[in-house]
Amino acid sequence: MKNNLTRLTETVSAIKTNFLFRTRLLPTHVFVLETENGLVLFDTGSPGSGRLIIASLKKAGLDPGSIRAICLSHWHRDHAGSIAEITDLLAPESHVEIFIGQADLPLLTAQRVRVLRLNPFLNLPVLHRPGRLPSPSNGPLIPLDKAGCARLDHLYGIKAIPTPGHTPGHTAYLHRETGSLFSGCALSLLKPHLVGLVPIFHDRQEQIRSGRRLAELDFKYLFPVHMFLRNDEISLEKRLPCLGKKGIMDKLIGNHLFFRISS
Repeated sequence: MKNNLTRLTETVSAIKTNFLFRTRLLPTHVFVLETENGLVLFDTGSPGSGRLIIASLKKAGLDPGSIRAICLSHWHRDHAGSIAEITDLLAPESHVEIFIGQADLPLLTAQRVRVLRLNPFLNLPVLHRPGRLPSPSNGPLIPLDKAGCARLDHLYGIKAIPTPGHTPGHTAYLHRETGSLFSGCALSLLKPHLVGLVPIFHDRQEQIRSGRRLAELDFKYLFPVHMFLRNDEISLEKRLPCLGKKGIMDKLIGNHLFFRISS
């Protein structure tokens, strides 16, 4: 199996996984953070990504048995689709903790089809269901309430940042020590130099407010799940606000733009 892992910084790697229906139409990345207390995964890709993730870790010299936590940005199938596969492939005693936003936890556990909205102008309905749930014995789901947030911060130095809008409980994660922001779908690299929002949402105005807060946050590295990757520091000084008119394609697609990254 091909090694799909790319080293981005000293402690962060990205594993390229399939999008929905095992296609590569929209590059989808699972991020791996190496900490003193073990590996932390950010999202898990679509169903069928589990073996690819485990194999890629092994080929890169990382021990899948040292995975201690999975931080889900939200309940969608292309993000939470392989949590059960990953935990099934690990030893039963691994006991990987899975963190998820409080408002998204019941949406994940209900295992029901939900309606998403595509394009803020057309407001098209899109049906979506979550991935399979892991066994509680080796993949307990931990809501990011006060206790869950404190545990994540204490064990791994990761701050959970509520970023509702794409889903009710969407969460971004900031690793304090390295300044690495794992933004899920709350910020996306629409182009290698352009940061904004994808046009899929639960509440568009709330999504824009959440994205704006992240765009103004003092982080060093930005690691969104979909599309492009960057491994350079993106300081506040390098973020040039998108104040002009949007291009025709961005208007048609329904992208919202926040800033361009200066070279």
